[in-house]
Amino acid sequence: MEMFSKELYELDKNTVQYMIDEMQDTIDAQKDELEKQQDTIDAQKDELEKQQDTIDAQKDELEKQQDTIDAQKDTIEELRRKNEELLAQSIAIQ
Repeated sequence: MEMFSKELYELDKNTVQYMIDEMQDTIDAQKDELEKQQDTIDAQKDELEKQQDTIDAQKDELEKQQDTIDAQKDTIEELRRKNEELLAQSIAIQ
């Protein structure tokens, strides 16, 4: 009976060890998957940052272009005003 009990103990011990090994394999596989997912997230984050930098640069360029347009509008308005003054002076002289 004692021998049978020892064998059962050893069998239980081996079963527990096997289950622990299986769980560790599962944990290791999940850890690897999480690392891959984190790498993907990091790559996507880097890409988003690059896109944001591009957007910011384009926004700056648009603001510069808008400033140029505003300056050109002011110049056109000033020239139009001067043209009207000259036209008025020309009419007054005649």
